[in-house]
Amino acid sequence: MIGIVDSGATKTEWCFLNESGEEKRVFTGGLNPYLVDEEGIRLCLEKDLYPFIDNHRVKYVFFYGSGCADNAKKGVLQTALEEFFPKADVSLDSDLAGAALALCGKRPGMVAILGTGTSTCFYDGEHVSTKVPSLGFILGDEGSGARIGAHFLSDYLRGAMPQELRDKFAPLCPYPVHEVIDKVYHGPSVSRFLGEMAVFSDGRTSHPYVRQVLMTQFLAFFRTQVLPYGQTAERYPLNMVGSVAYFSQEILREAAKECGLELGKVLKSPMDGLVAHYKPLIGGLLRERTFEADDFS
Repeated sequence: MIGIVDSGATKTEWCFLNESGEEKRVFTGGLNPYLVDEEGIRLCLEKDLYPFIDNHRVKYVFFYGSGCADNAKKGVLQTALEEFFPKADVSLDSDLAGAALALCGKRPGMVAILGTGTSTCFYDGEHVSTKVPSLGFILGDEGSGARIGAHFLSDYLRGAMPQELRDKFAPLCPYPVHEVIDKVYHGPSVSRFLGEMAVFSDGRTSHPYVRQVLMTQFLAFFRTQVLPYGQTAERYPLNMVGSVAYFSQEILREAAKECGLELGKVLKSPMDGLVAHYKPLIGGLLRERTFEADDFS
């Protein structure tokens, strides 16, 4: 069988395909090597993935993940994956490369990820080229779930959030100010913690305050991470993937129009597009390596 992987800051989606094209999907925690160390990666594979899949029968792993653009960080993840899948040919690429393949196939286009974090690129139909680094949620990542969550959290703690929303936001932040500051500046998985605050916008995008926060963040995203591509951004529609983009499409398109940009395809997750790309290739890939027939039943 082969494994296709989409890994972000907060979660990883695995899809295993046998020669018949049958699928088995598993979800684990995020495996960004900037956020999870080598021991944490191994622990996730052994505890969260091993119970659901026979790792010795996997012949190829196509892994697309955040934090995989840097060779040193990618090497840590590659080693852990090769140890866990001892009979597999493991290839790693960036989450942007996976998003581009899922959104555009072999067609050129502008591509962006807008989830817990953000990133953008131009895809020529084969390779991605980035012009603007996302910089992470402290220095950048405008428009991301982490930055939206931080915006909500800051307004809540300072009393700038409307009272009728404060009462509804309170269960997301049952901590005193000093404890929140400690979590943000010294706690683990900070981007995940802030991203969880962003879900407050779900079902509330018609409220003027929530709409204003999202518009502010999306305009900042387009201006800092898309418009610098210049004529390329104007020439090609911007295809996007990620939960933030998917659930806030109306406001996102409005912000894009204000910046003179056109949105193309918007997906919640790249996995379906990646499966559609690899499924026709399974027979040829598995014939290149000896394997036993796989049955998920």
